Amino acid sequence: MAIKTLLKLNIVIALVMSCGSPGDKPVVTCALCGTLNDIRGSIGTKSGSQAQMVGWVVASFERDTGIARASEVDNAGLFTFGMLRTDQAQTLALLTPDYILQAVLSIPSGNEKAIQQFFTINKPILPKLINSGPILTFQNFEGIKVSKELAADQNGDQIPDGAQHIQGISLTQSPAVTDTDLDGVPNFKDTDIDGDGVINVIDPDDDGDGIRDAFDGDQNSDLLNDSARNGDNFDLYFKEGVEWIAVQHESKPKDDGTGVDTTLKFSTKVRSDVTPNAVQIRGAPSLLNSATFYTPDASGTLTIQPWNRLLQDDGISEDSGANDRLFAKKVNLATGKAPRSYETVFFQLAFGTPEKPWYLEYPYIFPDVKTSTISAQYDPNTRTVLLVGNPFGDVQDFVWIITVWDSKSNAIWTSQSVPGTTRQFQVQENILVTGETYKYSVVAQTLDKIPGYPAYTIHSIKYDLK
Repeated sequence: MAIKTLLKLNIVIALVMSCGSPGDKPVVTCALCGTLNDIRGSIGTKSGSQAQMVGWVVASFERDTGIARASEVDNAGLFTFGMLRTDQAQTLALLTPDYILQAVLSIPSGNEKAIQQFFTINKPILPKLINSGPILTFQNFEGIKVSKELAADQNGDQIPDGAQHIQGISLTQSPAVTDTDLDGVPNFKDTDIDGDGVINVIDPDDDGDGIRDAFDGDQNSDLLNDSARNGDNFDLYFKEGVEWIAVQHESKPKDDGTGVDTTLKFSTKVRSDVTPNAVQIRGAPSLLNSATFYTPDASGTLTIQPWNRLLQDDGISEDSGANDRLFAKKVNLATGKAPRSYETVFFQLAFGTPEKPWYLEYPYIFPDVKTSTISAQYDPNTRTVLLVGNPFGDVQDFVWIITVWDSKSNAIWTSQSVPGTTRQFQVQENILVTGETYKYSVVAQTLDKIPGYPAYTIHSIKYDLK
């Protein structure tokens, strides 16, 4: 009976579920507190077809936390957000069946150069959604209340400006008042920093400065280094449920020279005031269904296993130590698979029952960047390594790292981090022994946003050092 009561609509979850582990003191703000409802909806195309939306993904995002609920559209064009927090303002986005960002919500504002995008819900059924190319619109506004926030639509076509940067910020402003879109909300609090109608958690360029967030050391333009902070960067840091999320994309040539191994490492630190049933990843079947991972068997030998989308806190899943609330898993993608620009994955904290699970979801969107291979050349006369290639296209905000290996594949020297604009670096003197054989390799790595968790790492092959 208690479970049935819990799953009814209009539940104040704080009254029936603890917001932490047994013995923890209750907290005022937590991811499980508030009014949680199952919310149903439907979606169709502009031509009226709902069947064409089968397999697409509708996601709702809380304005003030970035926490999401995502739902796949069924063959009747229907979807359900499980246990949506209806006392929080929300906005919506549409993802393709391959989880690539397709459309954001647009609500007419009465201002010809602005739209609205946030709303609260007071009925269990959303107004029908219409997919019109890059935007979602409501067929009517029954059961919702539109919030006052505006987003830029400079040409008045009801499509928010997206990547367009609203000018006017002065870099002489103090961090406390830096406000890129001049909406009166400082950047460190603003859920849409550049006011372009794409909220920060799914915007590849939060501040609209033309630098992709994955390579921008100050992606919210508050004049503070992102990697030196904790909790103010909406894309990777969250104030409820988890402390942060990180995805590491690594490509490395196979030892036998037959191609490249591509891996993704998913990591998240779960806050101490929630105890989920599981921590897992949701994403495109085309990317993740054939993923595998290595795990030790009873004798300690590494064996390859199909991935079940779960992250672990067991101390053997590249998750630091067991039971420290850091959940992770490094998985191998199938040959030829790699994330695409604007593809999204969700970190999920699972709650509820096996019969009716529900999730807190934390989005990660891959930037618009195509990686490429790198190579190197060595001049023995000057002990200089020449660094060749543009691993991240036009982006130069990354570092090179050079490693020298002995004949037993032990690393005997590693360089400091070399700026991406540097194209040659000298190997340390007196580390090589005459008559011994050595190899060297080069890595191109993006700057950390979460310290110790670079988003991209690209390896060269190992070259003979002669």
